[in-house]
Amino acid sequence: MIPIPIIAIYSRKSKFTGKGESIQSQVELCKEYAKKNLSVEGFLVFEDEGYSGGNTNRPKYRKMLEQASAKKFHILICYRLDRISRNISDFTHLVELLNENNISFISIRENFDTSTPIGRAMMFIASVFSQLERETISERI
Repeated sequence: MIPIPIIAIYSRKSKFTGKGESIQSQVELCKEYAKKNLSVEGFLVFEDEGYSGGNTNRPKYRKMLEQASAKKFHILICYRLDRISRNISDFTHLVELLNENNISFISIRENFDTSTPIGRAMMFIASVFSQLERETISERI
């Protein structure tokens, strides 16, 4: 296996509720996955707590995009797709940016393989449901 120098991990939680996976838990699960399945030299960790996935107005998310554009990492790992985005347009922009910079994307919960056409299609289908969930929650509130 060829060593992967740097892996970025992104975690997000809208607010602290004591329910679901905490930011720290998401990061640890991603690190465990990377150590088990990849050769890892180091991690860049981006954590946004208290921010919605409905938009990109998140400081660490923005920093992650800057680092991706500067090719500071080779793989982006998240715990679940909706931790990255709950907006199809924003998610599409992220995937395009990653592709332009030869950065692979791994969502450990959904286990997407973005190197195949079916894997990419499934990833976008899941992003549609993430946006639907966000809009449904917004209507309830």
